[in-house]
Order: sequence, then structure tokens, then C-alpha cells
Amino acid sequence: MSEPMQTPAFDHQRLLDMVGQFEAELQKLPAGSTEADQLREDIARLRQHLSQPQPHAGQVGDTWHSLRRAADSLENQVLKDSPYITEMGRIIGLI
Repeated sequence: MSEPMQTPAFDHQRLLDMVGQFEAELQKLPAGSTEADQLREDIARLRQHLSQPQPHAGQVGDTWHSLRRAADSLENQVLKDSPYITEMGRIIGLI
């Protein structure tokens, strides 16, 4: 089983806030797109992991990589260049 996140550099609340902001940004995507649906599922799974009292770094990291692949596959440049994706990746990278 993965180790709970213990690093003091991990800003749990900031990451949860960014997930919420990114979810709002996802509302701009058209429904029915496979990539968009995958991205929505990944962000929901990331929120679920982060909502645990002690999120596990491995689960968060795996979900982040899946989310990043889905975002990269979208042709919508607005999401690819999203400051939320960059900042969430920076925070998760500190784990």
C-alpha cells in the first residue's frame, strides 16, 4: 500500500481548491468527447483521493498522470495551457 503524504511542501488545501477551479474550467468542454469525459473522470478521481484524510502519494500521482495524458490529448488549447494543470502538477510533483 502507498505511503500517506507526509511532506510539508504538499499543500493539500491549495490542490483541492485548484481541482475545483479546474472542474469549473472543464464545464467549457463539449459533452460527448471521449477525451473530455476521461478528463472529467480523472479530475473526479483526483478529488476523491484528495478528500481522504491522508491521501496516498501513489494514488494521487497515478491519477495525476492519467489526467495529464487526457488533457494533453485534447485539441482545445485553452485546457492544454491551463494554469491549473501547471500548478497542480507543480504541487503534486512535491509529493
